[in-house]
Amino acid sequence: MSVLVIGAGGAVGKRLVRALASRGERIVAVDRAPELPENIKSLVTHAVTDADVRSFNTMSRIFKRHRFVHTVWNLAAPLSVETALNPTLAEQVTVNGMRNVLWAMYEARIPKIMFTDSIGSFGATAPRENCTARWLTENPLQDPGSDYGRQKRGVRRLLLEFYRNGGDPRWAVLPGVLHGESAWGKGTTEYALEALLAAVKGEKFVCQVDPDVRLPMVFVDDLMRGLLALQDADITRLREPERGYCIPGLSFTARELFDEIKLHYPNFEWTVELDENMDKFSRLWPDTLSLKEPYNDLNYEPRVGLREMVFKVIMAHKDRML
Repeated sequence: MSVLVIGAGGAVGKRLVRALASRGERIVAVDRAPELPENIKSLVTHAVTDADVRSFNTMSRIFKRHRFVHTVWNLAAPLSVETALNPTLAEQVTVNGMRNVLWAMYEARIPKIMFTDSIGSFGATAPRENCTARWLTENPLQDPGSDYGRQKRGVRRLLLEFYRNGGDPRWAVLPGVLHGESAWGKGTTEYALEALLAAVKGEKFVCQVDPDVRLPMVFVDDLMRGLLALQDADITRLREPERGYCIPGLSFTARELFDEIKLHYPNFEWTVELDENMDKFSRLWPDTLSLKEPYNDLNYEPRVGLREMVFKVIMAHKDRML
């Protein structure tokens, strides 16, 4: 039996493939790119490239060819700013893409699907501290304040219908994902990755969010532990509504991040030029995510704090530049 990962070539997808491979999983890697990144090619059992989730026929062919799958990960979705720039395309990928995946899974009789939701699902009426995935299920009509959040809500509705028809959907609400990869998409919390790279390069950084707005983040190593814990959990332990869980990590402001960067690069300089979308999203989203539910049901808790995260990311960039 295999794990099928859609969006395997993305920043989270690559790390998920590595985490799955490290414990001996057989992996079917699916991506829209013409080829997989070099650093994961050797880790997968089968690679399916040039695959577009917007095509039901493509998804159906993949699942007919790879029927011996115990879990599907659908990571195909644009980030927040990418969605704001082209909401129509984003909806086709995120919502229609998930609909195609679920129909193809239903035909192939594969029940378990994993979906990565986002803190972008929380709007202005959500709690600022200790936010839970349960709040989203209890407030299905709240306005997340963006097409990005509304599209995630649309996916959760599809997953609930899949559950009612005998499926086993599980979803994780992700904060900003921090890592030492060399590239990433255009999101809101990605400002932190851009700042760290600018520091290593000796460049002045232009901050596009309010430096005193706190946002939840998670280092990718913690994220992998949380995601795999959700995948592996016995169904009887998943007590949260609709099997949704936040994956908490750390929370900080841009100013706190820059102060930490200056411990490594005392001459690091930054200015503020607010981006309309990034500023709007950062003010909508919660400050912190709840630790209680993932600990009780998944035995997960984050390990990497701000100081360790900054060190790990800086070292990854420095090693790559040698």
